[in-house]
Amino acid sequence: MNEDDGSPADLVRAGRYTEAVQAYEMRYERSEQHYGAVHPITLTAANDLGHSYVVAGEPSRAVGVLTRTLAARRQISGPRHLETLTVLVNLAMALLYTGQATTAVRRLEEASEISRELRGSDAPETLTILSNLAEAYLAADRICVGLELHERVLQDRRRVLGAEHADALTSLHSLAHAYELSGDVPRAVEVYEQALAACGQVLGSNHVDTLSTANNLASAYHKVGRIDDAIALHERTLRARQRVLGEVHMHSLNSANGLAGVYFSAGRRADALALLKQTHAACVRALPEQHAIRRQIEQNLQVAQHAVTPRGEEAHE
Repeated sequence: MNEDDGSPADLVRAGRYTEAVQAYEMRYERSEQHYGAVHPITLTAANDLGHSYVVAGEPSRAVGVLTRTLAARRQISGPRHLETLTVLVNLAMALLYTGQATTAVRRLEEASEISRELRGSDAPETLTILSNLAEAYLAADRICVGLELHERVLQDRRRVLGAEHADALTSLHSLAHAYELSGDVPRAVEVYEQALAACGQVLGSNHVDTLSTANNLASAYHKVGRIDDAIALHERTLRARQRVLGEVHMHSLNSANGLAGVYFSAGRRADALALLKQTHAACVRALPEQHAIRRQIEQNLQVAQHAVTPRGEEAHE
C-alpha cells in the first residue's frame, strides 16, 4: 500500500474494506516481527486487525485473532485493564456477528462490570458497552430485556450527555430497532421518525447516522405497508449515501438492496432486477466473497432473475 492511499482507518471510512484489512494485516505482521507476539504494540495491532475483520464483514476471522489477543492481554496487562477491556468488547461483537449471541452476552456483561469499575457507571464508554449488550440481548431473543436496557441507556445518555448528543441519538435509533424486533412496528416507525428528525436537525441530513436512521425507517415503512413512502425514502437515502459515501460503500449497497426489495413488493420486478445487477457488480468490487450483504444481494438477485422473463418482461403469476 502506498502511503498516499491513507491510513487503514481512512480506508475503512472510504468503504475500501479489502484494502483496509490488508493494511492492518501488514501492520500486525510488521509489529510481530519487530516486537514479538505478546508485546503491547503487537497486541494493539492484533486488536485493530480483529476489529477490521468485523467491519469488513468477516467476523469469523476476527474471533480467533481476538481470542488469542485477549488471552495475551490478560497475561501481560491483567484482566481488569482498559486495554484488555477493549479487546474483550471487540471479541464480544465478533461473536455477536457470527451468531454466537449467548456467548456475546456473557462477554459484554463481563465488560460492562469492568467498565463500571474502571470508568464509572455514567462514563460514555460504559454506556456504549451497555448499548451493545442490549443489542446482544435482542439477538439472543431476550427481547424484553434488550428493550428495557435500550430504554435505560437512552435515559442515561440524555441525562449525562444531553438529548442532542450523537450517542443519545444513536440510542433513540436503537430503541426504535428494539420495538421493531418486538413486533411493535408502528411504534418503531414513530420512534424512527423522531430519531430522523432529531438527527437531521443536530447532525445534518447527509450525516452517516442520519442516513442510517432514514434507511431503517424506510424498511419499517415497508413492513407496515406504506410502500410509496418506503420507496421514496429508500430512493432518497440511496442517492445521498452514494453521493456522501460512494457507490461501493457497504451502507450504499445496503440501501440499494432495501430499495430493490420494496420495488419487488410493489410489482416493479424489472426495476428490482436492474438495481440488484448493478448492486451485485459493486459488491464484487468492494466486499469479500463471504460478506453477509454480498451473499444476501446474490440471493435476492437469483430470486429476481427467476421472477422476470428472459425478455425483461415481468412474469405473471
